[in-house]
Amino acid sequence: MILFGQLSHGNSDQELLVGILMVAALVGCCWVLVQWVRRGPTRPDPWDASIASEIERNESAPLCHRCLTAHDSAADFCPVCGVTVGQYTNLLPYPYLFSVGHTLRIGTSGEYKRSPLTVCGFFLISLAEYTLFAPLYWVLLLWRLGNPREHTEPQGQSPSSGGAAKI
Repeated sequence: MILFGQLSHGNSDQELLVGILMVAALVGCCWVLVQWVRRGPTRPDPWDASIASEIERNESAPLCHRCLTAHDSAADFCPVCGVTVGQYTNLLPYPYLFSVGHTLRIGTSGEYKRSPLTVCGFFLISLAEYTLFAPLYWVLLLWRLGNPREHTEPQGQSPSSGGAAKI
């Protein structure tokens, strides 16, 4: 009611009608978008039931999300590439710092898939986590965007040693 009162204050009837139509169109578009997302397809499983049952077994070895090397389930860091892999890494305060630090190091090393979304994500993560040092991080990030290094394998891994090759 207050919105309609403010719209009609000092405006002609045509301006009021256009304002109401624009608000109605905006609400309608939002409603259609919400309904489209709700009716969307569910996320498909990338594997069948036999692979899903293998993953759920207690004897299955966990894999590093970066280099796909099997590691001990009690390990906090990957033995090959050093990324944090613990089951509760992002829930515990101290190991969480290593996880965030690794993410930010990826941005300054330049070894990630470049897209506007990932670059914006690196800016936002650095701003949220390290407000004081964010400008220094941004300089390093932008410098690496302009001058990418040659692709290097993680420490202790090479394509000839049986490790998973990166694409």
